[in-house]
Amino acid sequence: MIELLILYSLKNRERTVYSLRSDIIEKFGYFTKPSIGTIFPALKRLLKSNTVTMRNDYSQGGKKSTYYSVTMHWTKKFHDLFFTPLSDNPTQFFTEVQSRIAVMSLLDEELKQTFINDILIKIESFQLDLQNALEDEYIEYDKYQQSLLKMNIKYLEDFKSLLQTFEEKN
Repeated sequence: MIELLILYSLKNRERTVYSLRSDIIEKFGYFTKPSIGTIFPALKRLLKSNTVTMRNDYSQGGKKSTYYSVTMHWTKKFHDLFFTPLSDNPTQFFTEVQSRIAVMSLLDEELKQTFINDILIKIESFQLDLQNALEDEYIEYDKYQQSLLKMNIKYLEDFKSLLQTFEEKN
């Protein structure tokens, strides 16, 4: 969900793509470090949806710089992106959730709570699936696979605890 991070980064000021990448890495580098090759297609999608605009500026030496900024209606696109259904693939799910939590401050309290509740339900489902897999007597897991299943169950528990602390603060 690089588009969410782009909108978050552009919400207060226009940026070049390199400034945008630096800002995203500075703020969100603990879970993502997008390349320019990832940011450009996302910017094109946002430009196509009229969520972002671009302008070219030329220095006195003739060097062209392209600046991106959000349009007046960027918040609608932000909300649409934020509330797209989450992946059922656990790996993608966690990346998507981290992206959304990282920009959640742009939501009002009611929408934050809705999001947290939805994520808690999804986490419960993943936990049950992993626990059932671990306890399935017809599947033989070696010690490495068992360790990974247990680690993922613990990771989900930790993630759930984090979300519950957000609930308590609201």
